[in-house]
Amino acid sequence: MSSRRPDGRIMNDRSLQFKWTDLNRLRTIVGVVFESGGDLLIQRLRLKYFIPLWFRLRAVFTRRPPEAPLMKIDGSGPILSPALLRSVLERLGPTFVKLGQVLSMRADLVGEPLSRELSKLQSDVAPFPYEAVRRIVAEEFGAPPEALFKSFEEKPAAAGSLAQVHRALLIDGTEVAVKVQRPEIEKIIRQDIHLLYYLSRLAERFIPEWNIYRPTRIVKEFADWTLRELDFEAEGHHAERFRAIFKENPNIHIPRVYWEWTTKRVLTMTFSHGVKADDLAGMEALGIDRKRLASIGVDAFFEQFLIAGFFHADPHPGNFFATPEGSLCLHDFGMVGYLDEEARRTLLHALLAFVKKDMEGFTKHFLRLALIDERSDVSGFKKDLSNILSEFFYSPHPPSAARAFFRAINQGTRNGIRFPSDLALFGKAILTTEGMGLLLYPEFDFNRELEPFVQKTWQAYWSPRRLLRTVETDLLDRLELVKNLPDRVEKVLIKLERGEIGVKLDAGDLHGIKQEFDRQNDLRILGLVLTALSVVTLGLFYLEGKRVLFGLSLSHLSAAICGALFLWFLSRLRQTPLP
Repeated sequence: MSSRRPDGRIMNDRSLQFKWTDLNRLRTIVGVVFESGGDLLIQRLRLKYFIPLWFRLRAVFTRRPPEAPLMKIDGSGPILSPALLRSVLERLGPTFVKLGQVLSMRADLVGEPLSRELSKLQSDVAPFPYEAVRRIVAEEFGAPPEALFKSFEEKPAAAGSLAQVHRALLIDGTEVAVKVQRPEIEKIIRQDIHLLYYLSRLAERFIPEWNIYRPTRIVKEFADWTLRELDFEAEGHHAERFRAIFKENPNIHIPRVYWEWTTKRVLTMTFSHGVKADDLAGMEALGIDRKRLASIGVDAFFEQFLIAGFFHADPHPGNFFATPEGSLCLHDFGMVGYLDEEARRTLLHALLAFVKKDMEGFTKHFLRLALIDERSDVSGFKKDLSNILSEFFYSPHPPSAARAFFRAINQGTRNGIRFPSDLALFGKAILTTEGMGLLLYPEFDFNRELEPFVQKTWQAYWSPRRLLRTVETDLLDRLELVKNLPDRVEKVLIKLERGEIGVKLDAGDLHGIKQEFDRQNDLRILGLVLTALSVVTLGLFYLEGKRVLFGLSLSHLSAAICGALFLWFLSRLRQTPLP
């Protein structure tokens, strides 16, 4: 199926197509952008014919401030107004609010001003009716809440853009939080994601200045995260994994998942008592040591990133609770990130160099984490990185280490250097963690906290238990290789016999190989002759004065020839071998 562009030409690229059932939603999106001063953006995307008539008529009577357009052009190309973009996303509903929240964590892509503004987006929305809750629970479990639970509060304890949470009691009296997905939310989000793919392709085609940000890649990343977040069973597995990570840490509490009351649209977990990590008055009333809580939070941060390699990707204060016992409770495990063993090891080396003020070591390991291609300006990035590190290492009042690391990651975009999304999340998370620490305890010093945690992590990497586990894993891999080696060799030999393996050589390469063979043969022959002549010369010296040729002593004549051959041998030996 083909789709017709507003200028009348046919779009053959299937990625630019949209379904006719999406047309009304697209017109609404374009209308909201138009009302927010996005005329230029709509024109650049070739979407002006999608502006609904009622939006055009309303614009005639509604004065929009021309000094505050959604998009304007400056020396670097089209730029968006952060405040107006946030307003547009809020008006467009839950999918676009989630998109803004994801972009707020990717300052390396959108820049720090836009990232800060989008961080203000809130997921809190009006709750949906209890009748819809009853229907969804009945569809998932075959019975309404009152038949499954001892009690189930109709009024939600919290409501967000994707779900709302109800307090309940299991039959045995256990207090739980039941998270119920909003009705039809998956259908809405999938439709909006489809349109976002369409719009991102238009942006790449008609606003080439934005190609450096890879709009379609951003939408794909957002789609992966959001659709995973809609799977509450996956969120339950994430929670269980965090419970395993922190099982020996009494200061971290992870709610338990009740799997018999959990499906893709309903998640049941232990109800956590306490106050949000940004509720200072509530913590004061509970008598919680906020300085200790800040230290616990930083410890949990490094445990996730540097040791476990599995981390909470949205660590804002609303997702952390302070329990009456003074421990830290983590919530909302829909968005998580991963760092593999190699990335964690490289990151740890970089941080270790950072605390030792080793600028060259940090730059070397930091670049190993980067994604570099032919468009990357590595030299320019090294200069920018040097300026950031100099400000931190050699200033009488150094800036925050978290801020320095965050800036280092974000600096890559200006030089065509990208970092994996999970590392970018690390950069945002380290800054958010510092902010939470300062909120809890104004004298909190992340720079002072950093070094002992890095040293602790370094020691954990070299602990006997970890080394033994690594040796066991490597040994099993090697044994498997040895076990399978005869079969692999036999398969290669069979292919050789059948002529299924061939070697393609360039004529120039063969000529070079021939030259090298000739040189090696010359060296062997010269070596043999030189050895024989040396033996003869020694014999002639023994018979000194007894044998002459043309009036010259044979011993001297032989020594001269031997010296000449030796010099020739050295000259051939010094010739550079072919690669």
